Amino acid sequence: MKKKYVILLVLLLLAVLGYNSVYFKKLSDVKNANKENFDFKAYADSIYYKGILKSKKNIALTDLIAMIQSNPETAFKKYGNRLGIGNSAYFMIQSTGKIIDIKDGLYTIADAKNGVIYIDTKYIFGNAIRDASGLVKLTDFKTNAQFNKVSESLNDIIRNEVIPNAIKKVGIGDSVSFSGAIKLSKKQSLFKDITVIPSQIKRQ
Repeated sequence: MKKKYVILLVLLLLAVLGYNSVYFKKLSDVKNANKENFDFKAYADSIYYKGILKSKKNIALTDLIAMIQSNPETAFKKYGNRLGIGNSAYFMIQSTGKIIDIKDGLYTIADAKNGVIYIDTKYIFGNAIRDASGLVKLTDFKTNAQFNKVSESLNDIIRNEVIPNAIKKVGIGDSVSFSGAIKLSKKQSLFKDITVIPSQIKRQ
């Protein structure tokens, strides 16, 4: 009997010592620590160069407009991206046209099939590019601040690196191909004065 009590006492002491010498961090704390060291610039680079530029989800603007007019549910399900519910969504489109005016970073494009289109090369802010790409999910990040940091990093790449190099090579009268994000509604009947937040501009 004494031997039994001795063994129980030893096990109890080991348990107490183990409890005091070892502790476990919450999984959420570990994730938070990892996110604090997360390289958003590198992540955004990967999203842009390996994702957005190579995406097969970009749709010709003409095709998108025709699809929304004939079957908006299909158009929004296949090509639209949005975070919540509603009638509006972001799309990554591509098209071509001729530059007919440039004013304060706003390029007016005469698109033969879609009329006048505007490309805003100056005010590349917000979540349009991130959301239209469909490559980044809110659930990938712990907080909205981290999720929005991805938008900031993507916008910085496009606004400060990609677009400045592109617009050096084009001017009024030049034909260009372009891609970027637009926001459309299922209930939209008119498709005039569309403004594109560009992801890329190329001289043809």
